Amino acid sequence: MTTLPHSNVATKQERLAGQELLDFIKGSASATKTEQCLRSGYIKESGSPAFTDWYVAILEARGIDSDTQPETDWYDSLTEQDQELYDMIEERCPEFEKLYGDQCTEFMDELSELGITTAEQFEDALCHQLSTCHDESHFGEFVEYLVTEVNCDELPEFLCTDWMQSWYSNYRHDFSTIEFDGDTYFFYNHF
Repeated sequence: MTTLPHSNVATKQERLAGQELLDFIKGSASATKTEQCLRSGYIKESGSPAFTDWYVAILEARGIDSDTQPETDWYDSLTEQDQELYDMIEERCPEFEKLYGDQCTEFMDELSELGITTAEQFEDALCHQLSTCHDESHFGEFVEYLVTEVNCDELPEFLCTDWMQSWYSNYRHDFSTIEFDGDTYFFYNHF
C-alpha cells in the first residue's frame, strides 16, 4: 500500500496519498469530485483531472488492491440510479463493457459535471461520438454529421462549407464534449 505522496511528473505537483488523501476528501465533502481530484494534486498535463489515478490512490488508501478488486463489486456498490445510468451508457456505448470500474466512475463523474446523472438524461443528451484525433478537427466532422445525417440536409456539390467555422460560429454553445478513452462524446446542452 502506498502511504507517501505520489509525485506527478507532468505537473511537478505532489499528489496526496494514504490517510492524508482520505482525510482531505472527508474534509472537502462539499466540493465536486473534479475539485477534490484537482485539489489533491491529481492533474493531467493538459490541466484536466486525472480521475483514474485518483481513484486508484483512494482504493490503495483504503487498503484495496485495485488490480484484484472484482468489477462486480464496483457495480454492486453503485446506487440504483447510478446502476441505471451505467446500464444506459453500456447500451449506447458498448465499448464501456471492456473498461474497469474506476474508468467508468471517471466517465460518470465527468457526466455529472455536465448535469447528467440519470439514465434518461444520458439517453436524451448523447448526440454522437467520434474517435478523437488529438486536435479540434473532429468538431468539424461532428458538424458535418449533424447537418448531413441528423438534419438530412442535402447540400449542393458546389457549396464549400467550413465545418470548423460552423462549429465555432453556430454549434459550440449547443453542445458539450467529453474526450474519454480515445473517443469524443458530444452531448446536447439542453436535454
